[in-house]
Amino acid sequence: PGSHPQNLRPQPQMFRPDTTHLHPQHRRLLHQRQQQNRNQHRSLNGSGGDRGGHRSSHQEQIRKDPYANLMLQREKDWVSKIQMMQLQSTDPYLDDYYYQNYFQKLEKLAAAEEVHGDGPKKERTKLITPQVAKLEHTYKPVQFEGSLGKLTVSSVNNPRKMIDAVVTSRSEDDETKEKQVRDKRRQTLVTIEKTYSLLLDVEDYERRYLLSLEGERPALMGERKQKICDIYDNLRGKAPGQDRLSDDHFMQIMCIRKGKRLVARILPFLAPEQAADVLMATARNLPFLIKKDAQDEVLPCLLRPFSHVLYHLPLGTVTSLVQQLTNLPQSAAAPTNLHLTAVLQNKFGLSLLYLVLSRGEELQSSDTNTELMQDNQWTELMLMATRELLRIPQGALAKPVSIPSNLISLFSRYVDQQKLNLLETKLHLVQGIR
Repeated sequence: PGSHPQNLRPQPQMFRPDTTHLHPQHRRLLHQRQQQNRNQHRSLNGSGGDRGGHRSSHQEQIRKDPYANLMLQREKDWVSKIQMMQLQSTDPYLDDYYYQNYFQKLEKLAAAEEVHGDGPKKERTKLITPQVAKLEHTYKPVQFEGSLGKLTVSSVNNPRKMIDAVVTSRSEDDETKEKQVRDKRRQTLVTIEKTYSLLLDVEDYERRYLLSLEGERPALMGERKQKICDIYDNLRGKAPGQDRLSDDHFMQIMCIRKGKRLVARILPFLAPEQAADVLMATARNLPFLIKKDAQDEVLPCLLRPFSHVLYHLPLGTVTSLVQQLTNLPQSAAAPTNLHLTAVLQNKFGLSLLYLVLSRGEELQSSDTNTELMQDNQWTELMLMATRELLRIPQGALAKPVSIPSNLISLFSRYVDQQKLNLLETKLHLVQGIR
């Protein structure tokens, strides 16, 4: 019998589950339970009997569920109790909306099937959310007569206050002002969206014009001109029957990133006097716009359309534009020109000033019939701009987006060679111009 082939087969090893991913305490507890089960089986089957049957059933149980008997029954009841406490609700329909609606649909389907008699009735197990009565409880801290300060009595439901927040009563005027600001911003956003719709229509007229018949084109051009006027009125906040324009509405649009990009797209479609008015309004309020654009830095997108507007302006308008940029006339009591300082310290402001000065100098040198008063006014503006550029520290001067080619020759008419060299060094134009 010992040499029989069946006795030479290796005995199957008992399945040992991989418990390496368990928590060390759980792994230790599982090992203790297995030892206890083995000891119990040994004590029950010490004299033989059906020891093999018990051992095989024990191995079979471990093979089915290696994590069996990891928790005691009271531990399972404790976990179930915690989970049921989480389900307690004073308003199950509100706290468990989707579950309640899901089972309402299932119940309606079941009722419909019963009415039509389609198939056997299905029993669905529904989790009943325990509903508890809502109790109003006001916490009253413990007070002792003669005690100094607040007692540090706290519990889970009533923790100790870390800070005593002072509730400030707000007046109706403050709330009214905040509401007005919100309404104003909301109205500005609506205006921007309406103007974008008009702009898209105007941009589409070129395609419609090419596809239209010869007789339809005058009407299309009239519609396009009217829409451009509506765009300008939306931009400048011009109401029907109102002659004088206010910069407040335009500033509200320019304070929003999308509004600045809108203005850059609108400028090529506007008439020269309309585009000049937009440019003037920007120059008048440039320090305010620079402050509002500190985070977005979208203002440089206006440089290209503004440069096209400049080449259609006469010298008188360009001179007025420099006056707006430099905030002249200025009171004699002011030690420094804060308006111009803010312009020179900003990339967009300095680039715009260079463009305006360059264009003005071109007009000044090409127009021989310039009036003496206008010539003196331009000279005064150039001297003041040169003086401020020399005065401002090099570290505070912004780096412009673009530099006109005639900039140094422009200043050479108003300063001596020494100051011109200082200015040239400060503007870093030595290698760029020569």
